[in-house]
Amino acid sequence: MSTQQIEVLSSASRSFSLETKRPSNAIGYFVRRLFSCWHVKMSRPFTHERETYRTCLRCGMRRKFDIEKWKSIGRFYSPTIERKN
Repeated sequence: MSTQQIEVLSSASRSFSLETKRPSNAIGYFVRRLFSCWHVKMSRPFTHERETYRTCLRCGMRRKFDIEKWKSIGRFYSPTIERKN
């Protein structure tokens, strides 16, 4: 690696760390977390096209579900929407 490439990489990492440490980003995160859906009311598990998931009854976000352990796993995700042309 040349010295120019190293300088570019180090400056990029410094700018990334500055963006994540700004107080406005932290405040925005807490405001979104406070007023967004907390996914408290979840549906029963559904299996569709070899995928088992539970759905938030308030906002519609989904979370994968493990039938063997009977627990939700992974992060919440938005369902894909298929449109007919």
